[in-house]
Amino acid sequence: MRTSVLRLVSVLSVLGVGGIARTEDDHLDAMDELGGPDAYRAWLASALLGAAQAEAMTADRLPLSRDSRYAVWQRQLEAADAGTDNPARRAELIQWQVRRAAAQLPAIAQENRADPIPLATAQAAEALQVLLAVGAATRGAVESGDVRRLATQATRLREARKALQAAVANTDVLLELLGSVDL
Repeated sequence: MRTSVLRLVSVLSVLGVGGIARTEDDHLDAMDELGGPDAYRAWLASALLGAAQAEAMTADRLPLSRDSRYAVWQRQLEAADAGTDNPARRAELIQWQVRRAAAQLPAIAQENRADPIPLATAQAAEALQVLLAVGAATRGAVESGDVRRLATQATRLREARKALQAAVANTDVLLELLGSVDL
C-alpha cells in the first residue's frame, strides 16, 4: 500500500474519524469498492479535508482580531504552498476551493425547484468560477497591456455575465414575490 495512503489513514485515526479501514484486507476491500487505489486515496484525503474543515469552521467562530484572522487564513494558504510568494498557486487553490464548494449547488437547486434562491446561488457560483479562471488566464495582462491575452477571454467574460444576470433575475423573482405579499 502506498505511503500516502498509510499517512492519511494514520492521521484520520489520530483525529478519531470513523469509517476508516483498519486492516490490510479492509483497505483492499475499500479500494475495490471505490474503484482502485487512486479513488481510495482521494476518498481518504476528502475525509481528512472534511475533518480539517470542521475544525476550521469552529475556529472561525472564535472572536479574533482582524489581524489575527488574516494571519490564520494566511497560514492555511502557506500550508497549501499558496502563500503570498506563490500567487499562481494561490489563485489555483482559490479556484479549487470555489469549485469544490459550489459542486453541490446545482443539486440543491434541483431539489428546491420552487425556490429561486438556490438556483441563483448556483448561477452566481458558476459565474465566480468562470471569473476566477479568467483572472488566472489573464494574470498580469492588464498591467502589461497584453490586449490579445485579454481578448481571448471575452467569450468567458460574456459567459460569466450571463450567469450573473440569471442569478440576479432569479433573485428578482423572489423579491417580486415578496413585494406582492403584505408583510
